[in-house]
Amino acid sequence: MCNIAGYVGTRRAAPILIDMMLKEEGWGGGYYTGLATIHEGKIYYAKLTGDVKDLVNKTDAMNLPGAIGILHSRSKSGGGDEWAHPFIGGKNGQVISAYVANGSYGCFKELNAEKATGVAQRLMDEGYAFSSRVDEQIGSYPALKDGGSAHVSDVMSQLIASRIDGGQDPQSAMSDSFCEMPSEIVGLLLSLQEPENIVFSRINQPMMVAFAEHGAYMATTSLAFPEDAGQVTLLPACSGGRVYKDRFEAKPYDNPPCKVAALDAGVVSEAWQIIEKEISEGPKTVGELCKAIKPVFEEADCVPAAMTAYHVLQGMQDKGILQTVTERVEGSKEGIDAPLFKALAADKQ
Repeated sequence: MCNIAGYVGTRRAAPILIDMMLKEEGWGGGYYTGLATIHEGKIYYAKLTGDVKDLVNKTDAMNLPGAIGILHSRSKSGGGDEWAHPFIGGKNGQVISAYVANGSYGCFKELNAEKATGVAQRLMDEGYAFSSRVDEQIGSYPALKDGGSAHVSDVMSQLIASRIDGGQDPQSAMSDSFCEMPSEIVGLLLSLQEPENIVFSRINQPMMVAFAEHGAYMATTSLAFPEDAGQVTLLPACSGGRVYKDRFEAKPYDNPPCKVAALDAGVVSEAWQIIEKEISEGPKTVGELCKAIKPVFEEADCVPAAMTAYHVLQGMQDKGILQTVTERVEGSKEGIDAPLFKALAADKQ
């Protein structure tokens, strides 16, 4: 699991995104972090192995220009700095997009490990390169025909770029790519073709949007939103669209790759009771809470467990019955650590 933040508006994006990510990175990230913005027809980005404080202290991320941007902090799964998001899309050194995603193969694991490898090989034949390429095989990440492997989100980034290069608009390119190579994911895209909006595509992982007078906030969880965020909306499952500074638009996939279980009042009520019991017994990570509530969903290809857990945690925070415990754990390389957030009932110490 990872965490994502997005902003499009009239204020400089970088400091807003960094403030949001500090509030959410420990729920699912903190091991690799990166930020991208668009300004005057150019994509700027910075990324590294480490958390937000490392990104601020060791790169120029805080000073990146532009009033539109995306920030990502991901889980620990191998690779070096180039395995951090964003991944930059483009052929022969051309930069046309920046892409971030949250999720995993999930219920598509058996299909997608092989599928991603085939897509990666095709893209290499077409001249697209993977910045995350390493000489060895890492986990179930796509195997390359030259014997190496690459991050699956790097492959997805180049797949989207190839569709844009082929004449598709960014939203269609992203949605079609998600359906061609599906995972339990959500993604955000900055495209030079559409420099005034953020493109999104969502299968089942969480992505919230809220608006202030100066622009739109996006995040994995509304726990990250600033105080001036208005009404919070969950972007629809198996859909793609665009977020502008004052509105969003969404279009269902023409051929959705799965059925996502409904998130209704009954599910939320059951999940609340389970989570309330879990955090009364001791600090729990969001991953542990997701595992605990999965049985409340009806039979479906994919379930919005993370979305439900974050929704309940936000409700508990609003009621003053939640506290967040922060630990520092071993990072992804020697000499650095990462934040780990755990939920605990407010009356427990």
